[in-house]
Amino acid sequence: MTDLEKVVKVCAECGSEYEASTGNLMGVKIEFGGHKCPDCRQRALVELEKKEAEAKASQLRISREKWRKECGIPLRFRDCRFDNFDLTTEGNINKAWAACKDYASKFKPYQPRTSSSLVLYSSHIWGVGKTFLVCSIIHDILDRWEGEPQYCPVRFITEPQLFLRVRATFNNHYSETENDIYKELMRIPLLILDDIGKEEVADSRFVQRVLFAVIDGRYQNMLPIVITTNLDTDALDRHLGGDRGNSASMDRLAEMTGNVFVELKGRSYRDVKNRVQGGLAQ
Repeated sequence: MTDLEKVVKVCAECGSEYEASTGNLMGVKIEFGGHKCPDCRQRALVELEKKEAEAKASQLRISREKWRKECGIPLRFRDCRFDNFDLTTEGNINKAWAACKDYASKFKPYQPRTSSSLVLYSSHIWGVGKTFLVCSIIHDILDRWEGEPQYCPVRFITEPQLFLRVRATFNNHYSETENDIYKELMRIPLLILDDIGKEEVADSRFVQRVLFAVIDGRYQNMLPIVITTNLDTDALDRHLGGDRGNSASMDRLAEMTGNVFVELKGRSYRDVKNRVQGGLAQ
């Protein structure tokens, strides 16, 4: 290319004069700047960046909403957020709410191994808000997700759903294998397992084998798991294998949570709601 030359040009965008650089490459005259003055080029660049940012934001919104529908959140809890959780019920709900909100704010979808696990339990008390809180965790994570990883970073599944899915693989004509299920649950940045111990299962060995496979898989891959249960810690240990002298799952959970389980105390939200409605009806 020959030496660059300075020439005065008229901007094709705004009509103002500006100094442009031209050169000759193998007999072809080349003008740098695209026939626009520096100010117009800068405005065009800003506008392009704005459109790209809007397109990215739009795609993120689409992905977030798609994942809210596909990650397993029950329809009843699709609108659960930390800011619309009822903090007026009795007990230590404020403490549990704060622990879950802090957990969600610190979780990094692209660095899940930096997060610990979380166990929420309310001993034989139902309806205090455990599922609401873990679904709020999911929404908070998706609201902050900025594109990494490029797949849904969280999965919600209940213990009964897990057992049904595993049992379905016992059918020889079923395309999915039990190992396929475990592999899927091992890859997800954050797994939420809701309602452990919700129903009594005749074969406790089946229960303990499946739950150990999930918990141990997350443990071995150094990935967090969030669990909710209505069992106290002793009952949870028995449910996971302690009744047969095998506390391997419970030991792993203790290590993964830093040996801190969050207990929710109080009255069932549904019970409070029914009492209020009953009083109004009188």
